[in-house]
Amino acid sequence: MPAQQINGDTEAMSAYAGQLTAPAMPPSLARLGTPPNLTGLFEGIAMSVLDKAATAAMAALLTKVTEDMVTDSTKVKAAAAGYTAADVASALTLATSATKVIKQGVDLFKKTAGSVPQPSEKTA
Repeated sequence: MPAQQINGDTEAMSAYAGQLTAPAMPPSLARLGTPPNLTGLFEGIAMSVLDKAATAAMAALLTKVTEDMVTDSTKVKAAAAGYTAADVASALTLATSATKVIKQGVDLFKKTAGSVPQPSEKTA
């Protein structure tokens, strides 16, 4: 994107950032704090250990997704604010330029009107 152009729909960006929420952690991840069941058959012990490993991996994934969503939302909000500020600055620059052009047009009109000879009134 060229430096002189802002190309973004700030309303859509703000709406997107406002609706972007991370999912709640499922209650099943609470079992992560309990120790594995080391009683019973070998298969049961292995399944208990694997369950803890899978639960830890899922908790890490959901934490990462949550962090990414918060980061994305923050970046989109910041970009929307930057685009809005650039739009305001551009509008101000445009208004200032338009005022200068209008003033120059009025000055030119006054000069032109002053140099045109006025027709004299003839009485009959």
